[in-house]
Amino acid sequence: MDYSIDGQKQKMIRINAMQKIAAFRDILITVLPVLLAPCVYAGSDAFIDFEATMGFDDNVTRAAQNVDIEHDSFLTVAGTGGMVIMRGNTGTLTAKAMFDVNTFNRFSDLSHVSAFGKLNYTFGFSSRFGAPWFSLDASYGVIEFVSTQRDSNILSAVATMGMQIDDATSMRLGLSYRDRDAESSVFDTQNESFFINLDWAITSKDIVYITYKIQTGDTFSSAETVDLTVIDASKAIVDDDVFVGKRTYRLDATTQFVTLGYNLIRDLHSSFDFSGRYLESDAEDADLVYEGLTLRLSYFHRFNL
Repeated sequence: MDYSIDGQKQKMIRINAMQKIAAFRDILITVLPVLLAPCVYAGSDAFIDFEATMGFDDNVTRAAQNVDIEHDSFLTVAGTGGMVIMRGNTGTLTAKAMFDVNTFNRFSDLSHVSAFGKLNYTFGFSSRFGAPWFSLDASYGVIEFVSTQRDSNILSAVATMGMQIDDATSMRLGLSYRDRDAESSVFDTQNESFFINLDWAITSKDIVYITYKIQTGDTFSSAETVDLTVIDASKAIVDDDVFVGKRTYRLDATTQFVTLGYNLIRDLHSSFDFSGRYLESDAEDADLVYEGLTLRLSYFHRFNL
């Protein structure tokens, strides 16, 4: 068998996939107002959001070890069209359609497009200051990657409670469930999580936030060498089609995340964000613990339509 020909075919497949994603991004930028126009004509209870985010991620932990996935930059272009379909004295039911394109610079095979539908019901029992509000979300969608292993259908549900503690501080906490059905079984994941978030507005344009999340269920990771301990604990292992020379494995784990960030609001439409996220993942069926720190710098802009 001529492996060089197979390699060329795989390269052409990836190039074609990247071209399709780039084309979809251009289409999204130019014709999204047309795609979502029915929401505008539906009346005052309809809305459109169109936004872009540019950012840079640095995996400090892996970079310090001088191994594999150290850093990357990304561009996200997203659009949302929605409509309030029911409004009552205490709550509002909203339907949304969401489209986005994510492109990565260094690991371009992680680039993907996605389309989701979401129902959201937000309600409260009092309009007084500091009274809690509640939100229920259910969504379903598809994600198409350059990496065929990662193509997925995703179902999720989130229950959130929030409240304004004082003029400068707000809090959110919630429970979530996520079920991902992927092309490769190693990316088939089911997770449950609990999160709590605090936002503190130092000034009207300077916000500091901290989020804690604990997640149980499936998790996956990539490594050049997978030892017997990992093999015995894993539910699935594959040769990764993005990180060449590495194997990706999936196992049960409890993962804790702590994110500390600062958001600088430039105006009503744009902001800068800097955050650091620490995670600790503890495998359920093996003596395996992973710790990591990732820094992110990003710029967000929402466009007027």
